[in-house]
Amino acid sequence: MGLVSTSEIEAFEHLLEEALRTGQAEDLDVIGYGEVTIGVKLATPRGDFACKRLVPFSERDAADRYADLIASYVEQLEACGIDVVETETPILKRPDGYVLYCVQPLLPSGSLGPDFLKSKTASEAAPHVRRIFEHIQASVTPSLAPDGQLSNWAFEGDRVRYLDVGTPFLRDEHGNEVLDFTTQTRALPAPVRVIVNRFLSQLVIDNYFSIRGQALDFLGNLIKEGLGDIFPPLVPVANEVFGLTPEITEKEVRAHYKSDAQLWALTQAARRADRWFYRRILRKPYPYLLPPRIDRYG
Repeated sequence: MGLVSTSEIEAFEHLLEEALRTGQAEDLDVIGYGEVTIGVKLATPRGDFACKRLVPFSERDAADRYADLIASYVEQLEACGIDVVETETPILKRPDGYVLYCVQPLLPSGSLGPDFLKSKTASEAAPHVRRIFEHIQASVTPSLAPDGQLSNWAFEGDRVRYLDVGTPFLRDEHGNEVLDFTTQTRALPAPVRVIVNRFLSQLVIDNYFSIRGQALDFLGNLIKEGLGDIFPPLVPVANEVFGLTPEITEKEVRAHYKSDAQLWALTQAARRADRWFYRRILRKPYPYLLPPRIDRYG
């Protein structure tokens, strides 16, 4: 048996579908919100698991290909020395297509990066952040990149573990994306999806394959995580570990984060408007669970 049984994930899917139908997530134990997907706890007799439901697929072959990409992504990250949390990708058939889950053992409370650093000073946090930077430095290549934000890492004793494999950042030998990222933007309202796919997605993706972009993204998102007070002393750590020339500055980090935060704030506002249209005008369930409003500026 894998991490979870088919019957367990099917029962979980029914619970999630009910939440989508009613628009009420109170019966779900939500453990984390991303910009597109959410993580929900699944309790079983063998332990608790974090489940992330990815954007649905219309065909089984497309779901299978995506699951294979995730497996390849995990393998390549591990080959770079990254300790990836054990991951399974069960696929369920639904009346309107197929859904793919990322399932991982639920890590101990307080081990996730933001929680782990929450009570630490900048000097106390620096050695832990340095270890993450070293993993990012070792894994960003022309064909591979992690999503290096703090929320995707966890600390278990001496281990630094990586969680977010649901979006495989992979390129082929010609520099082309292996993953069709329009599969990820299908959760966005149509007008926003067209703009993002045509003008913005490539800029966002390129950022992951850039050491400088990774550094700016990591440091800036500490503001979103409520750790904005500790990031300025970590800027020199980033410059040292990544060997950045010219060196990044606190001003550059804040400008990068402001631009990123504005993009995602507008995206989520559009999704909330889309949800209102589905429920009030179309009288249909909105097919996605949205995060609550996020204080992106600390």
